[in-house]
Amino acid sequence: MKDWHTHVFTSTYTADVSGVCSMLYELGGMTVLHDPSGCNSTYTTHDEPRWYDTDSLMFISGLDEMTAVLGDDSVLIKDVVQAAGDLKPRFITLCGASIPHIIAFDYRGTARLIEKETGIPVLPVATDGLKSYVSGCGLAMKAWIRRFGDKKAEKIPGRINLLGVTPIDFSHMGNVDAMRRALEEEGFSVRVFAMGESFEALTEVYAAECNVVVSAAGRSPAQYLYKTAGIPYVEGLPSGERMVKRIAEAVREGENTSVCQTYDPDGKILVIGEEIFACTMASILGGQPLWPDVNEGLDEDVLLEKMEQAECIIADPLFQYGRRGRARFIPFPHEGYSGRIFRDDIPVFTGKEFDIERYMRERK
Repeated sequence: MKDWHTHVFTSTYTADVSGVCSMLYELGGMTVLHDPSGCNSTYTTHDEPRWYDTDSLMFISGLDEMTAVLGDDSVLIKDVVQAAGDLKPRFITLCGASIPHIIAFDYRGTARLIEKETGIPVLPVATDGLKSYVSGCGLAMKAWIRRFGDKKAEKIPGRINLLGVTPIDFSHMGNVDAMRRALEEEGFSVRVFAMGESFEALTEVYAAECNVVVSAAGRSPAQYLYKTAGIPYVEGLPSGERMVKRIAEAVREGENTSVCQTYDPDGKILVIGEEIFACTMASILGGQPLWPDVNEGLDEDVLLEKMEQAECIIADPLFQYGRRGRARFIPFPHEGYSGRIFRDDIPVFTGKEFDIERYMRERK
């Protein structure tokens, strides 16, 4: 039985439905979030910086009480078919929050009916609104790759995919550019899944010689590509010249590995945040990482105890409200935790130029 924990001082991470929307935002599809209301506005308002300057088709189904009680999926199907007929999306994604999960909504069956009516590919992504964006991003990427990835694509020497890239983890667009530039300077041809790339470019996902997992959201798709096509993957955030070099070396070796597991589990510098970010920074600093992902159900008491024992804490500013002890606190905002509150303070923390130690010194 799963343990449930009460959070008094800490917030929660962006939900899985937002992960689905964010991962597929730029690919020309239409995403339908099956839910009464609220989740879509939460996503567009707090989790999606592209919403104000880049068009994308995001819809809420407006599930009402009687439709839920009677299980009348024809209402949803009719609305989606009509919208798709008017807007002509390249594909349709169907995901949902907690109420469809409770009433056992049939994502696959409904997707087949919509696809039959419209002739447009439909991706059923069975989210439940109870997990974090990490789960939603992974499910969405796998569904897209399974449907649109060209398995017959010839391998391109030096081609790598960056997996797990969305504004939830990399809100400042400069981070995407810096990652791409750093790895291109190492001699690689880079595809970013899925910010700043076209639908057509990403269909070549199977042409890569290796995948680089830059956030935990990319781990599940990387494992899928390894299982189905034998493409190896390297986990690590290309942040700072040393880490970029380590990632490049691991990619050339062509084996599944992580370059961000050299941290000190008892280190006095505590890095709290997304898993691969936290592990990468902790490895550089000789500290310890902590990633309070809601999927893992980390007890808040454990988190607070770790914070009390630390001498220095690097984390989103919202974490300081649960801080105990005399630890020095270094604010490092994360869109997936505090939304847009500290968006303007998010740095470019990838690429060869970033130095986490200098960042810490500048915030004394």
